[in-house]
Amino acid sequence: MDALIEITQGGQDADYRVDLYLGDDGAWPPEPTASATVAADLGVGALPAPLAGAAAVPDAVVGFLHANPESQAFTDVGLHLGGLLLPPEVREHWSRPGVERTFLCLDKGLRRLPWESVRSARALFIQPDHPFVRVHRRVPEDDPIADSLPIRVLVVRGDDDDDIGARDEIREIKRVVGGAPGRIEAEFLARPTESDLQSAYERVKPHVLHFIGHGTRKASTGQPALRISPPGREAWLLTPTYVADLLSRPAPRLAILNACRSGETADAVALTDVFLDSGAAAVVGMQGDIRGTAAALFGGELYRALLDNDPVDRAVAKARDAVYHHSGVSEGARDWILPSLTTRARPDDVLPDLSATGARAVRIEQQFENEVGAFVNRVHERHKLLKGVDPGAGEPLEPLLLVVGESQVGKTRLLNWLRRRCAVRGRRVKYVSFDRPNPVDLLGDRPSRFDFLEVLYAIRDVAEDLPNPPAGAASAFDRFNHDVLHLAEGRLPPDPPVPTPEPARWPRMTGGTSHHVAATFESFRACLGRAAQPEPLLLVFDHVGNVLDSAFRQQLYDHLIRHVADGEVPNLSLVVVMTNEQYATHWPERGGGTRVDLDRIEAEEFSALAEDVVLAVGRSIRGPHLQLIEAIGAGVATGKWSPAVLGDLENIVRRMG
Repeated sequence: MDALIEITQGGQDADYRVDLYLGDDGAWPPEPTASATVAADLGVGALPAPLAGAAAVPDAVVGFLHANPESQAFTDVGLHLGGLLLPPEVREHWSRPGVERTFLCLDKGLRRLPWESVRSARALFIQPDHPFVRVHRRVPEDDPIADSLPIRVLVVRGDDDDDIGARDEIREIKRVVGGAPGRIEAEFLARPTESDLQSAYERVKPHVLHFIGHGTRKASTGQPALRISPPGREAWLLTPTYVADLLSRPAPRLAILNACRSGETADAVALTDVFLDSGAAAVVGMQGDIRGTAAALFGGELYRALLDNDPVDRAVAKARDAVYHHSGVSEGARDWILPSLTTRARPDDVLPDLSATGARAVRIEQQFENEVGAFVNRVHERHKLLKGVDPGAGEPLEPLLLVVGESQVGKTRLLNWLRRRCAVRGRRVKYVSFDRPNPVDLLGDRPSRFDFLEVLYAIRDVAEDLPNPPAGAASAFDRFNHDVLHLAEGRLPPDPPVPTPEPARWPRMTGGTSHHVAATFESFRACLGRAAQPEPLLLVFDHVGNVLDSAFRQQLYDHLIRHVADGEVPNLSLVVVMTNEQYATHWPERGGGTRVDLDRIEAEEFSALAEDVVLAVGRSIRGPHLQLIEAIGAGVATGKWSPAVLGDLENIVRRMG
C-alpha cells in the first residue's frame, strides 16, 4: 500500500490542510483517509532553541541548514517538521501495517523546506523499507520505460574545483559501475564545451544525467543555471532553456544534480522543476552543499542500490542512510538531509527494470569477464560500432563495418565488448575467430590457413553467444549441407529428398569450377538469410589473417561479404576485424563498409586511463596503486602506447587484492 500526504493552503495566511490518502499503484481514493490542519505560521513559536525568535519557519530552517554543516539541532528541526507533516490524526492512519512508500505533494511555498530531515516515530527519510519521495504532481504519471539494458549514464563535471570533492565522487561512481560493465554504461565528461556536451548527449542518450559542479544564476534573467568551465575558455551556463531545448531529446529518465553551490535552496527546486517539466521522470537535487566525502559515498551507494534492482526511491533512501551512518549520527552533519528526490512517475518506472534481466546480465558479465577485462576508453569507436549494429528505433542497421588497426591495439577486446553489449540487450551474435581450432581438423591434412569452404563451415558451426537461438536457427543450414555435398565434388545438387538425409559435415572441394564455387556461396547466402530470421543476426569475423589471401579476396569477399554490404541478406550485419597489413592485402580498393580505426593511445592519457582500470576492477585508488601507475607510466612517458599495457596493469592490480 502507498500513502500520499498532501499539504495545501487555501489562501494567504490561511491554515494549512494536511490530507492523507492510502491507495495502491498511485491510485488515490476521492476522499482522504485522514485530515488535519497546521497553523499558517507553521509553529514558529515552537521552533528549537537555535532557531527561536525567527519571523518565519521556512527562512529560519533553510538559513540554519545552510549556515551549519554540523549541528545536533538538526534532530530537533526534524522533529518540528515531523509534527507538521504527520499531525496525530494523520500519523495514526499513516502508521498502519502495510504502508510501504509515502509520496509528498507540497504547497509551493513549502517545497524549499528540508522535509528529508523529518522525524516522528522513526527517522523517515532514511528507511529503505519505507522510502519517501516528493511528487511533481498529485497523481504520478503513467510513464513506464520500455528500454532494455544497459542503463546509460552521462556524468558531467562542471568545474576543476577539488573543494567540492568531484574527483572522489567520480572515482567512487567509476568503481561501482566498473563492477557491472554489462548493466551500466557510463561516460564521463570533464568541463565540456557546449558542443562537446551536446554531441555526447546525442551519442549517449542517457537514462541518467549526473552533474557535479556549481549552481549559479544567469545575471541577465536571474534564472538558476549550472555553470560549466571548459579549460582555457570562458564559463558557460546550462540554463533552463538549454535543458528544455537540447537535453530533452530525449530527456534523461533521472537527473542527479550535485550543484547547490549558490546557497539558494529555491534554485535547487527550480532546477528540479526544469528537468521534470522537460520530460525527466525523476530528479535528485541537493538542498545545500554536500561535502566531498559524503557526496562520493552517496553517489556510490546510489548506483550500487540501483544495481541491486532497487527502484529509485529505495536507492536514494539507502544512499542517504549510508551518509547518515557515516557522519549524521556521530557528528550531527547535515549531508544526509540534502539529497532530495522528486518524481513525476512511479519510482519503479524511472529506469530500465533490472529485476527481469539483471540476473541474466550478471551471467553475461561473468561469461565475458576475461575476454573484455577492465575495458576503458574507445568511447567514439564504441559508439560508431553501436550506431551500425544496434541503432535506435527506426534507424537502419549498417550491413558492413570494418575494425582496423595495428596489432595489440585492443581490436579483439573492443569486439568482445560489443558481443557482451549485444548479449545483454538480447541481440544475436555469431563470433567467428579464425585463430581457433576448426572442426575440419578432424579430417586431417588441414592447411595452415583457412580456405573458403572451411570459412563457411566455421560460420555455420560456431554457436551463437546467446544460449537459446530462435526456433529454426539449428536447421537453417540444412539445404547448404545437402548442396555442398554435391558441389564439392563438381556436381550440381539435385532437389533434396524428403526428409533430407544427414550429409557429411565437412566435405572438401575435390572438383568443380568457378560456377560450382558461386553456386556453393549462393546456397550458403540463402541459408544465412534464413538463420537471420526472425531477429537480426550480427556476424563477426576476427583474425582474418588466418584466411588464405586468395580465398578472402577472390571468393569470400566477392561471393559473401559484397552481397552482405549491398544489403542482399536481410537482417544480417557483418563486422570484419583486420590489422592494417591485412586490410592492405585482403580488402579490395573499393571494398566499401563503414571503417572504425583503432590507434595507439597518446602518452598523456596513460595516468587517467590507468586509474580507470584500477577503479573498473573494484579497487579504490590508494598509495600502492598510484606508485604502480607511476612505475608503469615511466615506460610510456613519450609517444603512443599499446592498450595491452593496461591489461598488464589490470592483472597486477587483481593480484594485489
